[in-house]
Order: sequence, then C-alpha cells, then structure tokens
Amino acid sequence: MYPFLRSLFGLYTLALILSLIFSTDPCQAQHVFVSSRNTHSVKLYDFATGSFIKDIVMPGSGNLSLPQEVLLHPDGFLLVTGRGNTAIKKYDSVTGAYLGNFTSGYTLDNPTKTTIWQDSLLYVSQWGASQNKVVRFDLKTGVFVDEFTGTGVPNGCGHAWDAAGNLLVAQYGNGANGRVMKFDTNGVLTGTFIPSGVLKGPVNLWFGNTGELIVADWTLGQVLRFNGTTGAYIGPLVTGLANVEGYAFDSQGRLYLCDWTGNKVFRYDFSANTLSTYIQSGGLVAPNSIVIQEAVTATTEAASETVSLQVAPNPAHDVVRCTITTKESIAGRLYLVDTTGQTVKVVADRNWEPGEHTLSISLAGLSAGMYRCVLASDKGQWSAAFAAVAE
Repeated sequence: MYPFLRSLFGLYTLALILSLIFSTDPCQAQHVFVSSRNTHSVKLYDFATGSFIKDIVMPGSGNLSLPQEVLLHPDGFLLVTGRGNTAIKKYDSVTGAYLGNFTSGYTLDNPTKTTIWQDSLLYVSQWGASQNKVVRFDLKTGVFVDEFTGTGVPNGCGHAWDAAGNLLVAQYGNGANGRVMKFDTNGVLTGTFIPSGVLKGPVNLWFGNTGELIVADWTLGQVLRFNGTTGAYIGPLVTGLANVEGYAFDSQGRLYLCDWTGNKVFRYDFSANTLSTYIQSGGLVAPNSIVIQEAVTATTEAASETVSLQVAPNPAHDVVRCTITTKESIAGRLYLVDTTGQTVKVVADRNWEPGEHTLSISLAGLSAGMYRCVLASDKGQWSAAFAAVAE
C-alpha cells in the first residue's frame, strides 16, 4: 500500500525541476527526518538502522516552536510548521541552517499540517480558535494566495483529495469528537464526510491504492480504514500505538508511524502484518511527522554513456512509457517518486540485459502532478521527470 491521492483531474502546473536524491542501494532510502515537538527540533536518522545521527534542525533554531510537520520542498530544502510560529520555517536539508520564513503575506495561527497539491500551491491547516481556515501559499515563493476554505476547521490537521478534487480535512476536535470535513473544489463546505463516533481525534489522512480513505487517529493510537466514496467505516489497519501522528512509506511499501506519547517511530510491514519499533533514540520527544528522503550519489560520466532512461509521453494521462537502454547487464529497481521524494510505485526490480527495455507504467491511483521515473542500480542511477495530467 502506498500513500496515493486519488484525484485524477486538472494539470499540476508546478514548473520546478526536482533535484531529488537517490541512493546507490535501490531498495533503501538514506535519511529520515523526524519532528520532535517538545524539544522544538527536527532529528535526522539513518534509514537502514533507524539510528540517530544528529539534530538537523537544532532546538529552537529560527525560533521554531512546537513543530508539527516536516515537508521536503521540491527545491530540496525543508519546510517546518510550528504551533508556536506564525509562518512556516525554511531550513537547509543538508546542514540544517535556518533560511528564514518561507511563507509571507499572512499571519498563521498555530499552523499544523501541510500538503502540496496539483495546483502548485501549499495548503496549511491552522489550530487557532478563531482563525482556522485552510490557507494556500504559492509553492515557489511562499507568498499568501488565499484562505481556501470558506468555513474554518477548528483544530484542523491533515488533508487529502478525493477523485473528484474535493478536499477532506481532519478536524481533531477536542480529541473525543473529531471528524473529517469535506469541501468542494471551490472551498465550500459540503458537510461532514466522517462524523465523530468511531473517530475520536483524527490527525492524518491519505487514500490507499484501493481507494480507501486511511485515517490516523491520535486518541485511539490506531490507523483506521474508511470507504473512500461514502465514508463508511471498514475497520482498523494498524493498532497498538499510544498516540499516532505522522506517517511515511518507503520504497518497499512499508508504513512508518510516529508514536507521540511513546517517543518512538514504528514500522508496519503489510506482507507480514507486523508492527515493530524502528526509532527510539536521539532524545525524541513527542514525534509527530516523518519524512524519508533518498540520498544523492552522482552518476559517473561512464555510467551515463552505458545507460539512458527516457519517458514518454510527457505530459502523460493513463500510462507513461519508460524506456531503458543499456550497453551492459545491470541490476536495479525502477520506481516512481513524487514531489516530496516519496516512492509512490515500484515498477520492477530485476536484472536488465543489454538492449532496449520499454515498460508501460499505469498511472491509475496517482494524483495529477509532477513525478520522476527512477532507475537505481549497482552501476549508478538515472531519472527523468514527467507530468501526470487528467484526461
């Protein structure tokens, strides 16, 4: 299962060329960023072992206060929201240096969750008692665009879009009466999509690749499954955490969940149906966001002469064709990544014999937007960007 959004309409006009980072090991990402709310910092971990490396964003750097979410910007830097801040903070993803406020033109009130969508805008929820509409900023400049939702969402958290482009927003409530609200493509409230009851304190939302809406509930310490069309409750997906908030997927489809109260990050393996402790070091206190980032390894000139990778058509609608041409046998994994650096689909993991190989990759289940087709091998790595668009 991957964190696909299900919307399939509109052109994602993001004109950014991603400088994504890829590991020479095609099966593993290199770094993991985890917010540590109560130390006012962001911590860096080794992906392979889950071991602590350092505070990449030092406690209180740039006056960061009560971080809520870490996001990898397509240009490669980190964006961090903090409940105690009135703007989204910007940091160098390698050194952790504070680069100033990213957002401007609007004073945020307790910003929480952020999402990049297909319209090249950054969506931000607010926790504030009176100012709590979902706000949009230009992704390139950080300049305020508008208050998108006509109605506020008190204690607002995560976002997701359905296949028709309607915006769903998690409303934590007071932790006992949480719900999921639904807004149309113009930001008009159309009603409650999932009411309080089974839900207590929802914080994160995403659509699974079968169309189910997946909700992380902080109060229950569980990840729950709902019908993505009707909102009807299906059942639990993951249980056994104290207070869950923050999620990510790796290239093998494993789910990573922060446990806010347990001060840990867990890894859930779908194939084995097992939940195991992944991170529990580095002085992590109240983690609530996790980002898995691929690592940079330059492709040598000799490797570039040996292998080429091309995608067509661009933009693509239902299917994109990835053509790999190699002069020698290589072993590698072909996969797709989105603008945040997350792997959204593993296409093939195999030996590639000399010659030309064209694979047709279905885009079903992916939102319109910018993606990269990546081949990571034992000889180097290659990638090509393309836009997925609606019909």
